Amino acid sequence: MHITLGLNLDSRLGPSNRDALDRAVVGPLGLLGLLETWLGLSRPEVSAAQRVTSYLGHLRRQTGQNRFYGRSLEADGVGTSAKLLSWRDEWCLGGWDGTAPKGSPRRLRDMADVELTASGDIPPGQAERLAVVIAALETERTPVESVLLVDPLDSFPRSWRKVLACLPDVTQWQPEPQGDGRLRELQQHALDAVAQGQLRPLAATSADSNVVFIQASTREAAEHWLSAHCRQAAADRLLVCESDGDAVDATMMATGGASSGFRNSSSLRPALQALGLGLEMCWDPVDIGHLIEFLSHPIGPFRRKARVRLAKAVAEQPGIGGGAWESAKQEIRIDENGDAVLEDIAFWLEGERWNRDTGAPVDALLARVEKLVGELRKRLADDGLLNATLGAAIEQCAAVRDGLLELKNQDVPNITPRVVEQLLEHATPTGAGNPFAPAQVSCLRAESDTAACIEPADEVIWWMPSTPQLPPPLHWTTSELEALSNLGVEVRNPQRELELLARQWLRPLLAARRRFIMVLPPRGAEEHPVRQLLLRLWPDLLKHCVNLDAEVESEFVGTLAQNLKHTALPPAPSALDLGMPITLPTSDQSYTSMSELFNAPALYAFKRIARMRATSILEAKEGNNLLGTLAHRVFEKFFQQTDCLNWTDEQAVAWFRDTVDSLLQTEGAVLLMHGTGVSQQRFRSVCEHAIRSMMRHVRAAGATRVCTELPVTGQLGHVPLVGKIDLLVELPGGKAVALDMKWRGDNYYASTLLDGQHLQLALYSSLYQQQTGVMPAALGYFILESGAMYVSAPDVIPTAQVRTPPLASTAALIQQAKASWDWRANQCDAGRIDVVPVGGGEDFQGPEGALLVNGPNTWDKDYMVLLGGWEQ
Repeated sequence: MHITLGLNLDSRLGPSNRDALDRAVVGPLGLLGLLETWLGLSRPEVSAAQRVTSYLGHLRRQTGQNRFYGRSLEADGVGTSAKLLSWRDEWCLGGWDGTAPKGSPRRLRDMADVELTASGDIPPGQAERLAVVIAALETERTPVESVLLVDPLDSFPRSWRKVLACLPDVTQWQPEPQGDGRLRELQQHALDAVAQGQLRPLAATSADSNVVFIQASTREAAEHWLSAHCRQAAADRLLVCESDGDAVDATMMATGGASSGFRNSSSLRPALQALGLGLEMCWDPVDIGHLIEFLSHPIGPFRRKARVRLAKAVAEQPGIGGGAWESAKQEIRIDENGDAVLEDIAFWLEGERWNRDTGAPVDALLARVEKLVGELRKRLADDGLLNATLGAAIEQCAAVRDGLLELKNQDVPNITPRVVEQLLEHATPTGAGNPFAPAQVSCLRAESDTAACIEPADEVIWWMPSTPQLPPPLHWTTSELEALSNLGVEVRNPQRELELLARQWLRPLLAARRRFIMVLPPRGAEEHPVRQLLLRLWPDLLKHCVNLDAEVESEFVGTLAQNLKHTALPPAPSALDLGMPITLPTSDQSYTSMSELFNAPALYAFKRIARMRATSILEAKEGNNLLGTLAHRVFEKFFQQTDCLNWTDEQAVAWFRDTVDSLLQTEGAVLLMHGTGVSQQRFRSVCEHAIRSMMRHVRAAGATRVCTELPVTGQLGHVPLVGKIDLLVELPGGKAVALDMKWRGDNYYASTLLDGQHLQLALYSSLYQQQTGVMPAALGYFILESGAMYVSAPDVIPTAQVRTPPLASTAALIQQAKASWDWRANQCDAGRIDVVPVGGGEDFQGPEGALLVNGPNTWDKDYMVLLGGWEQ
């Protein structure tokens, strides 16, 4: 076995154009895995979460002696453990034996004290694994015949140099210029500048097609050029793309090319979000946003169809246990034979919750992790190919479980949400790749790291090099570094790492045999050091930079896309002439549907006849709509109480205070979330004031009963009409007052009543009369925020403010509504639908005697945009 070893070759993509039989190209982790396999030392992989939590236990055992990390450990235990474990691992790779003699700096002595108990008791890291391999290599043989180092031997940690000393025929690879002519000259000058510090510009340079800079105004334009360039002529190409490789692959596939399989690992893959969302359901108060995400997420611990039903219920009534929630559960029980699903719902969503500040028991979290793992394994067996990321999710769950078990063994009583988040972070250090974007047949040779460009290619394309990732600084003081050096410990040298990085940056340039192309990022991005170096060596390169936007259809750029003739966007028509009659629905109409027909018949046709639905986003918003709905529910529940009209204000408010918490938990949990205390207090205050005000009004009127959400039915001419009256206050003598409750808007609704524009109340009063034979004595509005009540007639509710509409305005509104219905119905019979803009207009008004046409509401533009006028 011939090994090629490089510090960064674990991330190598390929494919290689060389025969690879018995020749492995690996990084340190790859070689360590091979050696452990050959020596019989393979072991189950240990997660970072388990190592961090295990080391955390040893740090806590040593906190009683005023350790340097004590306050950090108290504030952020897992984070502190992760940082100190990384120090410890780096020192061990450099040869640290875990000791610190007397007189050593404090931090080194504290770390040595921790190591007394941690050594051999925490899961092994790379240094411990290498120590075992070194011991085995002294007596065992491996199939390794030679090792070719693509990075200098002194750039490897001390432990790795000991391993390499035990392997045969270790040699050093030296990069050499591969090009010809000007390209080779540029390569040699760049190599001399980095290796020897000799900056010698090329003499008498001019444009050369073998070295090209390319730039476009957008990344997308450059991606389309790359695809066209690769299709134009076959060649031995190497694409070097250090970031956004998945976007390049997507464009290549969309334009007829092949994906190179760039591994854009992400912790945001749906499968990796399932555990975090599931554990989020443990906390009180429940986060409604996360609850809806948990229920609508494509991957979860029980059937997605059931979760979506519950998500819709939560969006309607934000909470758990309300009417919408129970209705959804009933549908699940009937439609899905869902007793098992209901058990899952009870386990995940209706069981015990724990305070976010004090945390949850470890066993409770472990139970949820195990339950999710079982569901993921079941789904993996069912849909293996389509759910390739489920394997990473199962590993994530196993890592979190191992971390939780370590904490349980340390007798940690409770786990807070912050610790859960950190365990998840350490359990998914690199995330998971896109399972639907693997490397495809005939793809480009590709690399995501310049250090992996060790094989030459006829054409090298370096894709948008910009901000490089530089070596991190050391965390230790000069005295601590000196003490470590005296102990024989070799730590990283950032200066040497930077020098090595500069050599690695040159590898794409040196690998080019015939042409080197650097695709520059859009203007404004940081310039990569290699770009700066090349411009120092060849100043005219930027002058001859190919601008893809300006040179489309040139010989080099080619045709990226077919030119399309510009066509103006269609304007919105004033009417739709369908050439055939339209039958209006005969089912019960509501005020909302009638209002749409009268004011925006095109909207009515889309929603009520074509039954089109705009895309909806399940969410529970905190706002006036929610507050108004909850306040309606408060009064609905209040007036259902026996003898409530005889209560004092204090009794009514006491009832509200006893009831409101349950209401918020089941229908308004948004107001219980962290950060919503002001909104919740405002809601409580408004409701208490509104209850006192309402009691004052009904007492003054001598009300005998108050009905809420009273259903009324009847006819508007020949049209069936249904509705609900918010409040019907019944008075002595058979009189009644119909009230509509609004959260706010005193001036608007008072003016609506005074001007005789109260169409909804007028229609409902007509339905009430048809149903009971008696017309309400007055109509009005009750404004919750102010507690004000506006009614249409005096001497009905003495404490209410009277806004008398024009004489017979209620009857006139009903007649106008009938005329408007007949007018719109005649238009539909003729196959005509008016397209009324927002705000209406004189050209869209109906015949005399019909209602004023106001046009659609602004929030209905998602429907109206279908008709054109998109630029408006």
